Amino acid sequence: MATGRMSARDLLGPVLIFLGALLIVAAIAMPFYLVGQLQKTPMDTDYTTVSTSQRTDGDSSSDALPAKILNRCSLTASKPEVSAAALTRQQRVVAVKPAGADKVTFQAGTSTRINQVQISGETVTPSADSTSGGGCLGALLTATVDRVTTNRTSGAAALSGGGSSEVQLDSSSKSVSIPDRRGLQYKFPFDSSSSKRYIYFDLASRTTSPLKYVDSTEIAGVKVLHFSQTVPEANLAQLRDANDSTPAGTQLSQNASWYGGFPGIDNRQKLPADLYRTTTRDLYVEPDSGTIVNDRERIQEYYKISGVSGDAPQALRQYRLTNLDVTFAYDQQSQQQRASAAKDLSSPIKLYGRWLPIAFGIVGALALIAGIILLLRGPRTPAAVVAGDDPYYPVATPDDDTRDARGHDDFRDADAPTEVRPNLRKDGDRGAGGGFAAGSGPSDDDATQQFPRVSDDSGRVGWSSPDGPDARRDPEGPGDSETRPDDPWRRPNG
Repeated sequence: MATGRMSARDLLGPVLIFLGALLIVAAIAMPFYLVGQLQKTPMDTDYTTVSTSQRTDGDSSSDALPAKILNRCSLTASKPEVSAAALTRQQRVVAVKPAGADKVTFQAGTSTRINQVQISGETVTPSADSTSGGGCLGALLTATVDRVTTNRTSGAAALSGGGSSEVQLDSSSKSVSIPDRRGLQYKFPFDSSSSKRYIYFDLASRTTSPLKYVDSTEIAGVKVLHFSQTVPEANLAQLRDANDSTPAGTQLSQNASWYGGFPGIDNRQKLPADLYRTTTRDLYVEPDSGTIVNDRERIQEYYKISGVSGDAPQALRQYRLTNLDVTFAYDQQSQQQRASAAKDLSSPIKLYGRWLPIAFGIVGALALIAGIILLLRGPRTPAAVVAGDDPYYPVATPDDDTRDARGHDDFRDADAPTEVRPNLRKDGDRGAGGGFAAGSGPSDDDATQQFPRVSDDSGRVGWSSPDGPDARRDPEGPGDSETRPDDPWRRPNG
């Protein structure tokens, strides 16, 4: 029986089905496996941002000196002086230990410096050692070092299991522990969304407040989500430092006359005041990487007379002495650097989490559909097999030239078993040994390969054949009507 080989077209359907299924599985697996590995805060995080003081909308301050600060030199004068100033805040964030597969610790050093300040109507540049220029008002206004362990994916504080949460408020090596810290800081979760609710930690007040989604915009070519936060008024004098004392600069105690005097209050009476703070924060976040591209903060710090009862003079109850009033925002270079960092983090996430799965899914679905269609149409009808094409099933096609004079086909398959034919010649014509004629039987002399002669009553001789009905009769033997009971291979009569 001859069969044909499967053609390339017959194999195309199964191959397309396999390829399509493989691409669809890859499209499903990539967002879950590869993206999960990419959505982690890099262990080599190290960046610096610079924020400059900006004029607050609706404020009467100048563009050159948009901020207001309390001149600390005036604490020993007869009255306080609030001076216009230009400020710069610099922050460096570095990934440090403890860190691991799921957690990383941020160490953020933040300093606020006075670039220029107006004292007694004159604009001066304070020096770093505070002994020249601004006098007792040095160039360094505030400085802190903050450490917090966060989840590498969500960005939220992760203090359990050896996490760190502490802040250093001065030049000493002692830090204040913040064990109840919650919320985000320095980074948002990967895959941030406008529909999700977030809380953000405010380091200055050590409080956590919710964020509110405002709108979407674009900064330095990067689409960002705009969130806002209003930190409620907090009494900073109630916080504790490393020595479990009131932090420096958060309390005043001056004569009533120094504050400007109050009706019904003796000017020589000492009036304590606590430092309060409120912050309005606008954060611009690249959603895929959770990178904060811009941080705009309106900070207001002021002293209020403490221990004031409800029946105290209204002027005393409503008194506010500005310590700091400034709006900070990243400068242009910082925004561009943070936007570039956001692209570096989000590009592979978008590639393996969005574009490649879409492409693989579409190509895989098309390949799967095409393969099924080809499979349902079935294979092509195999072409007729030409003799000799299939070595296992050779086909012989006899023609008139290959038949002998008696009409028998002399063309035989070379691999088929040799047909055993008896010698139909007369005894005198047999070859040596009385066997088969040359070319008509086995080539060896094994007697077991020869069939015995059979004689009938008339003395006629013939050869029997295992081919049964195909055996030829002795041409000189009896006719078909004669009976040979001793011939087991004889052809039955009729």
